[in-house]
Amino acid sequence: MPHVMISSKKCTGCHMCELGCSAWHEGGFQPSRARLFADVNPTTAVIKGHSCLQTGCAKCQEACPEDAIVTKQITVTPSGTFPNREKVGESVTGMVLVVDEDKCTNCGDCYDVCPYGVIHEHPERKVAYKCDLCDGDPQCIAFCQNQYVLAVDLKVDKADKALAGA
Repeated sequence: MPHVMISSKKCTGCHMCELGCSAWHEGGFQPSRARLFADVNPTTAVIKGHSCLQTGCAKCQEACPEDAIVTKQITVTPSGTFPNREKVGESVTGMVLVVDEDKCTNCGDCYDVCPYGVIHEHPERKVAYKCDLCDGDPQCIAFCQNQYVLAVDLKVDKADKALAGA
């Protein structure tokens, strides 16, 4: 399953990944509506990234009483450069979890079980929303400005490499 990871060792806490995510999904720079985030402790400068592991976790999907979180096959072709491009190639196909807003009743069960805190209630639509890898072009990767030590990276597990024939 392709998913993005924020490196707690490399992230500088600039929040550009959040800005890219919110701009793509919401049409404006609203980091509070990003589908991933970096917690920056101002006292210790410790940074902890939070992003969805997609089908690698799937606790939200299991908890949904309405079957509103569905599995979708996606081909991810991120723009820009990132450290694992040589490992995943130009694109990778795998599965992601997507919220079917027509089925979502906003019961909150998925919010309660997410260990990473990355599925939320959309403030206007009153449904759950989460990372969908920007339909194949993750903007968090594209917006990360640290070109030498990219903090946001695309990760792929062994099952997806086998699916892609790698």
